[in-house]
Amino acid sequence: MPILSDEVQRYLHGLRPQRSEVMREMEALAERDRIPIVHWETGRFLAVLARAVDPVMVLEVGTAIGYSTLHIAEALGRGRIVTIERDPERVEQARGFLEAAGVADKVEIVHGNALEAIGDMSGPFDFIFLDASKDEYRRYLELAEPKATERAVLVIDNVLMSGSVAFPDDAEVPDEFGGWWGLEQRRAARALNSELIDSERWLGSVLPIGDGVAFAVKR
Repeated sequence: MPILSDEVQRYLHGLRPQRSEVMREMEALAERDRIPIVHWETGRFLAVLARAVDPVMVLEVGTAIGYSTLHIAEALGRGRIVTIERDPERVEQARGFLEAAGVADKVEIVHGNALEAIGDMSGPFDFIFLDASKDEYRRYLELAEPKATERAVLVIDNVLMSGSVAFPDDAEVPDEFGGWWGLEQRRAARALNSELIDSERWLGSVLPIGDGVAFAVKR
Protein backbone atom coordinates (compact mmCIF):
# COMPACT_ATOMS: atom_id res chain seq x y z
CA MET A 1 0.00 0.00 0.00
CA PRO A 2 1.17 3.63 -0.42
CA ILE A 3 2.89 5.23 2.55
CA LEU A 4 0.13 7.84 2.65
CA SER A 5 -3.09 8.21 0.71
CA ASP A 6 -3.27 10.66 -2.17
CA GLU A 7 -5.60 12.87 -0.14
CA VAL A 8 -3.16 13.09 2.76
CA GLN A 9 -0.24 13.71 0.40
CA ARG A 10 -2.12 16.59 -1.23
CA TYR A 11 -3.00 18.05 2.16
CA LEU A 12 0.61 17.89 3.38
CA HIS A 13 1.87 19.36 0.12
CA GLY A 14 -0.54 22.26 0.58
CA LEU A 15 0.87 22.95 4.03
CA ARG A 16 4.35 23.62 2.70
CA PRO A 17 5.35 27.24 3.31
CA GLN A 18 7.00 29.49 0.78
CA ARG A 19 10.61 28.38 0.38
CA SER A 20 13.65 30.54 -0.22
CA GLU A 21 14.74 31.20 -3.80
CA VAL A 22 17.72 28.88 -3.35
CA MET A 23 15.59 26.04 -2.01
CA ARG A 24 13.06 26.44 -4.84
CA GLU A 25 15.91 26.37 -7.36
CA MET A 26 17.23 23.15 -5.81
CA GLU A 27 13.78 21.54 -5.96
CA ALA A 28 13.37 22.53 -9.60
CA LEU A 29 16.80 21.15 -10.53
CA ALA A 30 16.11 17.89 -8.72
CA GLU A 31 12.80 17.45 -10.53
CA ARG A 32 14.22 18.36 -13.93
CA ASP A 33 17.33 16.17 -13.71
CA ARG A 34 15.78 13.43 -11.57
CA ILE A 35 18.25 14.01 -8.74
CA PRO A 36 17.22 12.17 -5.57
CA ILE A 37 16.63 14.62 -2.70
CA VAL A 38 14.60 14.21 0.48
CA HIS A 39 10.93 15.15 0.50
CA TRP A 40 10.32 18.62 1.88
CA GLU A 41 8.57 17.08 4.92
CA THR A 42 11.69 15.05 5.65
CA GLY A 43 13.82 18.17 5.33
CA ARG A 44 11.59 20.02 7.78
CA PHE A 45 11.76 17.06 10.18
CA LEU A 46 15.57 17.24 10.03
CA ALA A 47 15.45 20.99 10.65
CA VAL A 48 13.17 20.60 13.68
CA LEU A 49 15.49 17.96 15.14
CA ALA A 50 18.53 20.14 14.52
CA ARG A 51 16.91 23.02 16.37
CA ALA A 52 15.78 20.76 19.24
CA VAL A 53 19.02 18.83 19.68
CA ASP A 54 21.31 21.81 19.01
CA PRO A 55 24.13 19.50 17.88
CA VAL A 56 27.77 20.53 17.88
CA MET A 57 28.60 18.16 15.01
CA VAL A 58 26.30 16.61 12.41
CA LEU A 59 27.34 13.75 10.13
CA GLU A 60 25.44 13.46 6.86
CA VAL A 61 26.16 10.56 4.51
CA GLY A 62 24.92 11.46 1.02
CA THR A 63 24.97 15.16 0.14
CA ALA A 64 23.64 15.09 -3.43
CA ILE A 65 23.01 18.78 -4.25
CA GLY A 66 22.83 19.77 -0.57
CA TYR A 67 19.05 20.00 -0.16
CA SER A 68 18.84 18.16 3.16
CA THR A 69 22.10 19.81 4.19
CA LEU A 70 20.50 23.21 3.72
CA HIS A 71 17.46 22.30 5.81
CA ILE A 72 19.73 21.25 8.67
CA ALA A 73 22.22 24.10 8.33
CA GLU A 74 19.54 26.78 8.44
CA ALA A 75 18.29 25.39 11.76
CA LEU A 76 21.70 25.00 13.40
CA GLY A 77 22.84 27.26 16.20
CA ARG A 78 26.46 26.69 17.17
CA GLY A 79 26.87 23.47 15.20
CA ARG A 80 28.53 22.38 11.97
CA ILE A 81 27.81 19.66 9.40
CA VAL A 82 30.26 17.25 7.84
CA THR A 83 28.61 15.78 4.75
CA ILE A 84 29.99 13.10 2.42
CA GLU A 85 29.37 12.82 -1.32
CA ARG A 86 31.14 10.62 -3.88
CA ASP A 87 29.94 12.37 -7.06
CA PRO A 88 32.23 15.35 -7.92
CA GLU A 89 29.51 17.10 -9.94
CA ARG A 90 27.11 16.93 -7.01
CA VAL A 91 29.82 18.24 -4.68
CA GLU A 92 30.26 21.35 -6.82
CA GLN A 93 26.51 21.86 -7.15
CA ALA A 94 26.06 21.55 -3.38
CA ARG A 95 28.86 24.03 -2.70
CA GLY A 96 27.29 26.56 -5.01
CA PHE A 97 23.83 26.25 -3.49
CA LEU A 98 25.07 26.36 0.11
CA GLU A 99 27.17 29.44 -0.61
CA ALA A 100 24.20 31.14 -2.27
CA ALA A 101 22.07 30.33 0.78
CA GLY A 102 24.65 31.82 3.14
CA VAL A 103 25.32 28.66 5.16
CA ALA A 104 28.58 27.44 3.60
CA ASP A 105 30.51 28.39 6.74
CA LYS A 106 28.55 25.75 8.67
CA VAL A 107 29.24 22.94 6.22
CA GLU A 108 32.27 20.82 5.35
CA ILE A 109 31.73 18.74 2.21
CA VAL A 110 33.94 15.67 1.99
CA HIS A 111 34.34 14.27 -1.52
CA GLY A 112 34.85 10.54 -1.25
CA ASN A 113 33.49 7.10 -0.54
CA ALA A 114 31.59 7.18 2.74
CA LEU A 115 32.79 3.68 3.66
CA GLU A 116 36.31 5.08 3.71
CA ALA A 117 35.63 8.66 4.80
CA ILE A 118 33.62 7.87 7.94
CA GLY A 119 36.49 5.85 9.35
CA ASP A 120 38.84 8.82 8.97
CA MET A 121 36.58 11.14 10.97
CA SER A 122 37.09 11.76 14.65
CA GLY A 123 33.64 13.07 15.55
CA PRO A 124 32.02 12.97 18.02
CA PHE A 125 28.64 13.40 16.33
CA ASP A 126 25.43 14.43 18.07
CA PHE A 127 23.30 13.93 14.95
CA ILE A 128 23.72 11.35 12.17
CA PHE A 129 21.74 11.37 8.93
CA LEU A 130 22.11 8.54 6.41
CA ASP A 131 20.86 9.02 2.84
CA ALA A 132 23.26 7.37 0.39
CA SER A 133 23.53 3.83 -1.06
CA LYS A 134 20.65 1.95 0.55
CA ASP A 135 22.35 -1.44 0.63
CA GLU A 136 25.27 0.10 2.55
CA TYR A 137 23.20 1.69 5.35
CA ARG A 138 24.11 -0.96 7.88
CA ARG A 139 27.82 -0.51 7.20
CA TYR A 140 27.54 3.29 7.45
CA LEU A 141 25.90 2.89 10.83
CA GLU A 142 28.52 0.40 12.02
CA LEU A 143 31.26 2.89 11.14
CA ALA A 144 29.50 5.95 12.56
CA GLU A 145 28.10 4.47 15.77
CA PRO A 146 31.42 4.44 17.67
CA LYS A 147 31.75 8.15 16.91
CA ALA A 148 28.27 9.02 18.21
CA THR A 149 27.83 10.90 21.47
CA GLU A 150 25.91 9.34 24.36
CA ARG A 151 22.69 11.17 23.42
CA ALA A 152 23.09 11.14 19.66
CA VAL A 153 20.07 11.05 17.35
CA LEU A 154 19.94 9.05 14.14
CA VAL A 155 17.79 9.58 11.04
CA ILE A 156 17.81 7.26 8.01
CA ASP A 157 15.90 8.11 4.84
CA ASN A 158 14.00 5.90 2.35
CA VAL A 159 13.38 3.06 4.79
CA LEU A 160 9.86 2.41 3.45
CA MET A 161 10.94 2.71 -0.20
CA SER A 162 7.66 4.15 -1.46
CA GLY A 163 5.78 1.37 0.31
CA SER A 164 7.60 -1.46 -1.50
CA VAL A 165 9.02 -2.88 1.75
CA ALA A 166 5.49 -4.06 2.60
CA PHE A 167 5.42 -6.45 -0.38
CA PRO A 168 6.60 -10.08 -0.04
CA ASP A 169 9.81 -11.05 -1.76
CA ASP A 170 8.00 -13.03 -4.45
CA ALA A 171 5.52 -10.24 -5.28
CA GLU A 172 5.76 -8.03 -8.36
CA VAL A 173 5.73 -4.50 -6.98
CA PRO A 174 3.85 -1.95 -9.16
CA ASP A 175 5.69 1.26 -10.02
CA GLU A 176 3.29 3.37 -7.98
CA PHE A 177 4.36 1.41 -4.88
CA GLY A 178 8.08 1.75 -5.53
CA GLY A 179 8.57 -1.03 -8.05
CA TRP A 180 11.93 0.46 -9.07
CA TRP A 181 13.48 -0.57 -5.73
CA GLY A 182 15.37 -3.84 -6.09
CA LEU A 183 14.67 -6.93 -4.02
CA GLU A 184 18.00 -6.76 -2.19
CA GLN A 185 17.39 -3.12 -1.33
CA ARG A 186 13.95 -3.94 0.08
CA ARG A 187 15.38 -6.81 2.09
CA ALA A 188 18.13 -4.58 3.45
CA ALA A 189 15.61 -1.90 4.45
CA ARG A 190 13.36 -4.40 6.23
CA ALA A 191 16.32 -5.91 8.08
CA LEU A 192 17.58 -2.50 9.16
CA ASN A 193 14.14 -1.38 10.33
CA SER A 194 13.76 -4.52 12.44
CA GLU A 195 17.24 -4.19 13.90
CA LEU A 196 16.64 -0.60 14.96
CA ILE A 197 13.32 -1.42 16.58
CA ASP A 198 14.86 -4.34 18.50
CA SER A 199 18.24 -2.70 19.18
CA GLU A 200 19.68 -2.57 22.67
CA ARG A 201 21.89 0.35 21.62
CA TRP A 202 19.26 2.54 19.92
CA LEU A 203 15.70 3.43 20.87
CA GLY A 204 14.17 3.59 17.42
CA SER A 205 10.98 4.03 15.42
CA VAL A 206 9.97 3.96 11.75
CA LEU A 207 7.87 6.92 10.63
CA PRO A 208 5.85 7.48 7.42
CA ILE A 209 7.48 10.83 6.69
CA GLY A 210 8.47 11.46 3.08
CA ASP A 211 9.73 8.14 1.73
CA GLY A 212 9.85 6.73 5.26
CA VAL A 213 12.42 7.63 7.91
CA ALA A 214 13.93 5.63 10.72
CA PHE A 215 14.40 7.81 13.78
CA ALA A 216 16.40 6.71 16.81
CA VAL A 217 18.25 8.00 19.82
CA LYS A 218 21.22 6.40 21.56
CA ARG A 219 20.14 4.44 24.62
